[in-house]
Amino acid sequence: MGRLDGKVIILTAAAQGIGRAAALAFAREGARVIATDINEPKLQELEEYPGIQTRVLDVTKKKQIDQFAREVERIDVLFNVASFVHHGTILDCEEKDWDFSMNLNVRSMYLMIKAFLPKVRRPPPLG
Repeated sequence: MGRLDGKVIILTAAAQGIGRAAALAFAREGARVIATDINEPKLQELEEYPGIQTRVLDVTKKKQIDQFAREVERIDVLFNVASFVHHGTILDCEEKDWDFSMNLNVRSMYLMIKAFLPKVRRPPPLG
């Protein structure tokens, strides 16, 4: 039995890098993983692993997040991995890049937490 048997975990940016490694690690420990990303071909590679289901999701799109949340009954963990870092100095950063970074690094986290926090399974009260 794994340490995460019976847990439901949602990850963003799961197609590669830290998100992919985390999805695989969580699944190896017995979690039911819902891996999301905008990169559908890379995301589909995860479907061959037991315990992982995938969903294409653009975390900058509120309607997509809200629809996804309506389809999920409960979760135990939300792991927001999606992020973007502009290369160069602030003087090299175009306003559109700044806006994209803020939307992905800050706003998407807010949208995901707001949509999924009500679905987080609470432990029973002590006593």
